[in-house]
Amino acid sequence: MPKRYNTRLIKQRRSYSPSQIAKLFSIDRKTCFRWIKDKELKVLGLNTNQTLISGVDLKEFLDKEKAERKTKLEENEFFCMKCHKAVRAKTGSENIVKTGKTIGKDSKDQLKKIGLCELCGTKLNKLLSVYRKD
Repeated sequence: MPKRYNTRLIKQRRSYSPSQIAKLFSIDRKTCFRWIKDKELKVLGLNTNQTLISGVDLKEFLDKEKAERKTKLEENEFFCMKCHKAVRAKTGSENIVKTGKTIGKDSKDQLKKIGLCELCGTKLNKLLSVYRKD
């Protein structure tokens, strides 16, 4: 499920047909039926003539799919855009740099950690917590 869907468009107290979902997210109807078949999107009333999906169930399904795609990173890990996974930086390639931007009312400096992927050598970036200007 590579596409990001705006779940704020879903009205939770409403039921949707697959064609309405397709129109809402600009996708094909077959995608909705595949979600029902493969990914176990809950359907209201299996013996009815029309397939209807609750707005609450649709939102939960899309939020769950989004959460499964996320990658949790440890403190010393980066997300490599080329490898598409959490990796560590090559030893000695890590560096912390000020971005030159300040954040918040306290004017805290923003920091960025830079390194090279130990698998493919791609440049890695990660924003760090901020510290107070003296």
